[in-house]
Amino acid sequence: MGREARCVVRRDGEQAEAKALLETDELIVRSPFRITVPRREITAARAEGDRLTVEWPDGSVDLELGEREAARWAHDIANPKTLADKLGVKPGQRVLLVGDPDGELVGAGTRVEQGPADVVFVAIESTGDLELIGSLQHEIASDGAIWTIRPKGRPDLTEAMVIGAGRNAGLTDIKIAKVSDTHTAMKFVIPVARR
Repeated sequence: MGREARCVVRRDGEQAEAKALLETDELIVRSPFRITVPRREITAARAEGDRLTVEWPDGSVDLELGEREAARWAHDIANPKTLADKLGVKPGQRVLLVGDPDGELVGAGTRVEQGPADVVFVAIESTGDLELIGSLQHEIASDGAIWTIRPKGRPDLTEAMVIGAGRNAGLTDIKIAKVSDTHTAMKFVIPVARR
């Protein structure tokens, strides 16, 4: 979901070749410096020519990305995507929330209503909730999607169990995304042949 580039990195008067990654939650620089900065701690990001300067309370780093990429990275840092953006919820779409998924999932301009929904978010908190995946496919538009939101790291509610429930219902799993430090999301759609 982020950006990635090979670049020259400068920090504290030293420079090295690096791989830089701008992820949803952090900026990572893989070089001899080994820098990881949570995005919430970034206080400034400026593009000047081909260089991006990123500042945070413990320091700063310059990345030579090229003029176009430096501007894109600075823009992305200044305008982080919301969770709704990350999961593809667009203004005007019909959204159905089942259970208690994060309220951040509904972006500005979406309508929460009963189907046929463009996007359904379902909280999967127990193995009993897995049945909802199959029953909710009747609530979505033919080109709609079901996003399951489940806790991470639960041996009693694994990714394989969620995938199995979706596939047993005749759906196709197409994407996994981080929702938070504690939850993950998986996207299911109706196979093209059934639309």
